[in-house]
Amino acid sequence: MKLPALAVVLALAAPAARASGDDTPPGSVIFARGGSLIRTDARGKGETEIATIDPKSHLRSLRTDAAGKVLLANVDRSWAWMPLDGSAKTLEPLPCSDGPAQLEDDGSHVVCRGKQGGLDIDLASGRAWPVDIAVARIVGKAPERKFVWAANDGIWAAPPTRNPRARATKVAPEPPLRGFLPSPDGTRGVGVYASDVYTDAHHTQPAEVLMGFALDGIAARRKAIKSGVALEWSHDSEWVLVQDGSNACLMHATGGEYKCWRGYTAASISPDGKFALVLGGAAVKPTAKKPATGDEEAEGDDNEAEDVAVPPPTGPLSLYRVKLEGSPYTETPSLVAKTVDGAAVWVP
Repeated sequence: MKLPALAVVLALAAPAARASGDDTPPGSVIFARGGSLIRTDARGKGETEIATIDPKSHLRSLRTDAAGKVLLANVDRSWAWMPLDGSAKTLEPLPCSDGPAQLEDDGSHVVCRGKQGGLDIDLASGRAWPVDIAVARIVGKAPERKFVWAANDGIWAAPPTRNPRARATKVAPEPPLRGFLPSPDGTRGVGVYASDVYTDAHHTQPAEVLMGFALDGIAARRKAIKSGVALEWSHDSEWVLVQDGSNACLMHATGGEYKCWRGYTAASISPDGKFALVLGGAAVKPTAKKPATGDEEAEGDDNEAEDVAVPPPTGPLSLYRVKLEGSPYTETPSLVAKTVDGAAVWVP
């Protein structure tokens, strides 16, 4: 497959000690250990318990808004939330069924699938309004917020009413096969489409390929990482966190640039997309110094049915910080925390 990439590189998998003078952006990190949700800075310093959870549970996903006000969590396929102002010490369950959920980028609403269909939940009041779309995404900020969803006849956007179909505008003529994920500002999207890839300089074969496109009604698509599964956008809508088989990747939404780290599971992306959090074993062996070939098959991604596109692995894990800039041979993952249970999130 030919990519108009500015840089396509695969970083070594060997963890490295934190370097002095590291330009880690501001913010903090939240992860689980035992029965605690732990908050620390992005270098792994100053661990503090902020909440308790069932120590036997599995934390499948953590997400937060652009201001770091709210935490959305998937624990054992159930969704819950808590404010991050120190007023809560436990997660509060949400009336969402086993399916995807999304936190609005200003932290005010959660959109998810309920038992009877879609739900739009106001976190401040706790009220939940039914929506006639089973799986929708919420983009933009009030009063310009919109629902965006993929249907058999295209991708649509509409104001967040109970019946958004009545005021819908088509923003892309063809829906992806799976994995649709719009940017927080609603201008772009990524998804897996049927396409073809080069087997050599002169031949192609059919394949399912991750692609990026503008939500402008035309949606000219650009091929991205062949077997990639999009997990999360950066809050500035410029970068996408992607899992490509056993590789965790940061991918630019428009320029084709990406960088991967072999042997890690992607967990979260920094607000500006220049850093990510990845999960790995306590002792990760180095890999060969060569670019990713894209031959590895990714885990199944079906956001129409699954609550989390790529759940984190189980077992003894460590959390690392990876950096977009720099050489893949010198800028290896930096340890943030040992003995991490499940997901993690970068809080602005």
